[in-house]
Amino acid sequence: MNFTMRPFGWLRANQGSAAIEFAFIAPMFFALMLGILEIGVMTFAQFAMQNAVTDAGRLIRTGQAQDATALISSGIALPQCANDPASSQAIFANPQDWFKSQICCGVAALMDCTKLSVTVAAPATGFSGGFTSLGPAGSYSPGTACSVVLVRADYVWTIWFPGLAQLLNADLPANFLVNSGSNGRLLSGTTAFRNEPFNSGVAGC
Repeated sequence: MNFTMRPFGWLRANQGSAAIEFAFIAPMFFALMLGILEIGVMTFAQFAMQNAVTDAGRLIRTGQAQDATALISSGIALPQCANDPASSQAIFANPQDWFKSQICCGVAALMDCTKLSVTVAAPATGFSGGFTSLGPAGSYSPGTACSVVLVRADYVWTIWFPGLAQLLNADLPANFLVNSGSNGRLLSGTTAFRNEPFNSGVAGC
C-alpha cells in the first residue's frame, strides 16, 4: 500500500482553529461583559440612592421627621422604615441614626449602610446656600416649618473589577471612574426643598 504524503499539509489543517481564535478574543470579551455588569449595577445603585434620598426627604418636608425627633428623645421605638409600617421597630440613639435608616431602607440590598454618610442642613441663606454650606458630614438639621433644607447622601462604591478602573482611567479624563480612594467611586444622592407649613401656627411659606 502506498501513501502519498503532501509536503507541509499540516499547514492547511484547521482542527482546533476555533479554540485558538476564542483564546485570542476571550480576554477582551469577558472584560467587556464584566465592564457592562459593573457599570450597570453601579448606575442602578446610583438611581436607588437618589430615590431613597428623595423619599426620605419627604419625611422632613412634611414634618414627620421633626415629630420623630421628640419620640426618639423619649426612647420610644419607631419602625425602621417609616414608609413601611410593617417593618420591625427599633429604638434609635438619635434622630441622625433614624433618618439614615430611612435612606438605608431603599438601598440596603445594594450597599453596606455602615458606609453610608448622610448630611442634612437648613442653611439660613436658603436655596442660595448651596451644598458647600452643609457643614460637617453626618450633621443633621431638618429645620422647622418653611425652612429650606438640603439633604445629601454619599457612598463610596468599590469597583469589583480593578482592571476596568485602570482601563477607563488610563486614557480618559482624570477621575472618570475611580474618584475616591484607590479603587472606589463616590455615589451621591441629593435633594433640596422648602418644608411645608406643618405647624398649626404657620399659615404659609
